[in-house]
Amino acid sequence: MMGQESAVIELGEEYVRTWGTDNVVKYPRARWIRDFLAPEASYPDIDFIPIDMSAVFTCFLDGNEYDLYERVDLDLGAGEVFPMMVIGAIPADPDAMVFGFDVNGGRVVLLGVEKWTLELVNSSFRSFVEFLHRFSVFIDADTGIEGRADRATELREELMEIDEGAFRSSQSWWAMAMVTLGAMESR
Repeated sequence: MMGQESAVIELGEEYVRTWGTDNVVKYPRARWIRDFLAPEASYPDIDFIPIDMSAVFTCFLDGNEYDLYERVDLDLGAGEVFPMMVIGAIPADPDAMVFGFDVNGGRVVLLGVEKWTLELVNSSFRSFVEFLHRFSVFIDADTGIEGRADRATELREELMEIDEGAFRSSQSWWAMAMVTLGAMESR
């Protein structure tokens, strides 16, 4: 058990080094695990997420349509409801595109607020946070356009090993983010 705790501490320290000490915010991990049906394995081992990651993710939702960690129950019709917790938004338009944690299945989805569309982003909250971490490492190490496409293609392949479902559609959130970086389709 001590070895596992040590590994989680090291992971947390690595994430904080990458995102910055004043660029992380805690989420109520223990309470969510207790209160929601999502499998415990779908949660990151850490109890925080990045606050802001330029073009791909932000927790800055003050004054927006939804608040951070607000529960949203989407009416899917026929008496079916999709419950999710707001965990962030797309920085360019945080009122229009919101990231949500599926409290029953553990997935991360992107909610298009205007038309109430849902898109799978990651198969688990754990893989979403890992994607954000690796994306941030990529951006921090970027030295310019030369070689970026090859590095982005390598990143895409690494991410596919973590969560292939995030790339099922060529129009998915992460597929489009990789194309923006210059990544080529899988080899």
